[in-house]
Amino acid sequence: MKLYKVEAVVLRSRDLGGGDKLLILYSREHGKIKVVAHGAAKPSSRKRGSVQLFSHTNFLLHRGRELDSVSQCEGVEMFSFIRSDLAKIGYASHLAELVDALAPEGEPNESLFTLLLETMRLMEAADAEILARSFEINAAAFLGYRPVLEFCALCQGPLTGNILFSPVQGGVLCENCGQSEPDAMPCSRGVAETMKVFLSWPPARLRQLRVGETDRKQIKKLLYEYLKYHLEQDLKSATFLNRLHPGQSGSDV
Repeated sequence: MKLYKVEAVVLRSRDLGGGDKLLILYSREHGKIKVVAHGAAKPSSRKRGSVQLFSHTNFLLHRGRELDSVSQCEGVEMFSFIRSDLAKIGYASHLAELVDALAPEGEPNESLFTLLLETMRLMEAADAEILARSFEINAAAFLGYRPVLEFCALCQGPLTGNILFSPVQGGVLCENCGQSEPDAMPCSRGVAETMKVFLSWPPARLRQLRVGETDRKQIKKLLYEYLKYHLEQDLKSATFLNRLHPGQSGSDV
């Protein structure tokens, strides 16, 4: 069939000229897809509101030779509370960039789609920074990059001594193994436990979690370096978020 329906979140939007927009969507049914929305950039377009960045929208798409196109669309959730808050824009952009960078095109992942929607919904009232950290580690896990936190990622033995975290080795290391890894970074046991909580608790339960400033900074750095290693690229959204928090180091998100 040339027409098909998807439920999707708008990850990216770019003007193509002539009133058209290029959209990167993350859909429940087909994963990441690229489509063109003809006329959506025009002020009079009925599609305009439903194709805004971060919008949760039901689309009717038409298959094309090179790019599929938006035939009809109806907004489900517009997340206006995100667009009215600069910090929330930054964190939502971070989620969208991560999904765009991590998810292969055309491969659905129901767990990741649900996590993205739930995290964005919770941003209205919950701690956006903690939600972002939880999203980072869970998105990586859903797509095959779950860090090892229960035992040494290198020797598979118990976590003895002062533990470290190695993006290259894929998780925490015992003190003995960590000393031989040039990329290994300090990781407190409390931080390792918090990351395990992120992987085991649903996002809505994170309201109960209390994470001190020192641990927050360490988790930021470890997950940033972990994602950077696996993505083989920097995250542009990190630069934007660092401008909102100029007192933090460049690797913080």
